[in-house]
Amino acid sequence: MSEDDFLNPDTDPFKPPPLPVEVHCLHCGQEYDSYLIEWRLETDDEGKKHGFWCCPVPGCDGRGFGFDIFPTDPDYRGEDGEAMWSFDDDEDEIGEPVFDMEEDFDPSDYMPQEMYNPAPLDFDGEKEMDKILTELGDTLEVKTDEEDEDDEEDEDQLPF
Repeated sequence: MSEDDFLNPDTDPFKPPPLPVEVHCLHCGQEYDSYLIEWRLETDDEGKKHGFWCCPVPGCDGRGFGFDIFPTDPDYRGEDGEAMWSFDDDEDEIGEPVFDMEEDFDPSDYMPQEMYNPAPLDFDGEKEMDKILTELGDTLEVKTDEEDEDDEEDEDQLPF
């Protein structure tokens, strides 16, 4: 592809359709007519110019019809008669979850087995914590109320 192709709005594969349609930008969420999509030239880090079809909403960086900017009509067909989207007969109805956490999720698929060690069903967190604290009891420092007051006085005297 020659450098001139990057500057020609007519050869860009993400140009808006010849017949205006209502579109929705994924970046800013705005809806508008496709004839408002703007051609902009930008310079990349190497100093080369490149053109993009861009969302006309100020501050939005959505680019390209069929990339970030889509028709609002789910039955939209391009000038070639091709549908923008295709659907399989096996797809779930809208609103039904495609992924069922209880049936489809297995943590061992996402981490090595030696790292995955679920708690037993009879696990009691409070008992475990009491056991740990009892084992550490001899090594833990317990402050009295007087020591807490001394610490507060020391904090008042800090230079910052």
